[in-house]
Amino acid sequence: MGRVLLIGGAGFIGAHLASELSGRGEDVVVLDDDRTWSTDADGAAARAREWRRRMLLGDVELRHGAAEHAAAVLAAVEPEVVVHLANLPLVGVASRDPALARAAIVGTTAAVLAGVERHAPDARLTYVSSSMVYGDFAGDPQPETAPLVPREPYGAGKLEAERLVRASRTRWTIVRPSAVYGPGDGHGRFATRLVDAAVHGRPLRLTADPDTRLDFTAVTDVARGLADAALSPAAEHGTFNLAAGRARSLRDAIDAVRALGGDVEVELAAAPGPHPRRGTLDITRARETFGFAPRFALEDGLAAHLDVARSLAPA
Repeated sequence: MGRVLLIGGAGFIGAHLASELSGRGEDVVVLDDDRTWSTDADGAAARAREWRRRMLLGDVELRHGAAEHAAAVLAAVEPEVVVHLANLPLVGVASRDPALARAAIVGTTAAVLAGVERHAPDARLTYVSSSMVYGDFAGDPQPETAPLVPREPYGAGKLEAERLVRASRTRWTIVRPSAVYGPGDGHGRFATRLVDAAVHGRPLRLTADPDTRLDFTAVTDVARGLADAALSPAAEHGTFNLAAGRARSLRDAIDAVRALGGDVEVELAAAPGPHPRRGTLDITRARETFGFAPRFALEDGLAAHLDVARSLAPA
């Protein structure tokens, strides 16, 4: 295999993917501008970013730059594999500023596609989408063939970007992760806020029903699945759910952290709006196409997340 270019590869999922690919002996180049989309009043995002650089990105070539200007790097690197992860990572940010969301998701994807078509037309391109493209889940488990009716700007942007990918002249693959969690997340997703509350002894503010079910997926499982999808010829022109394949409730996650010694107080707050109805994703297609087999139950993944968070906590 030739060089692998990860656009947005210094972020949460991207850094784990870079580590996975370099561990397999791949020649990995990361293009990232190190933007953070989260508030960082206590330095948590900065600590997560530094941990990713130290623990996950030591064996890869890092190039600083925005994905919108990836063409020059594509021309210089001449990759055989490209993974596009450089999209707005947070549903909440997209809901507050839909115009920003569309520019960061759809506009960035259009620029990446144009660059790949011009400078790396024979490269395999994998686009990291989201299970939010489904909106309310119609089934449990939810297959890739289910209706795509996103209910908020983030999912709508991801769906529009997917359509651009399919209409492109690239050798594309699309993956749809779900509720990804684990060490190195600096974006304040639910599992990270839960772990941080346990480590720092502060309340967890919860704006969703504790019985809300998500297919929580350990980031290491997503990284392995992404690597397999990006490198597998059988995955070309396919769309794949990448998840644990078992939905768990927010309450399950809270109870798991408490069982691991995290004394978490939960503060229920009024929800800002209705959340899409979600659940288990059907991962049969990924398993049969490139052998995707998640290894981490929620309890095990949260234990690993807690261990790292405790090691990073200020003394």
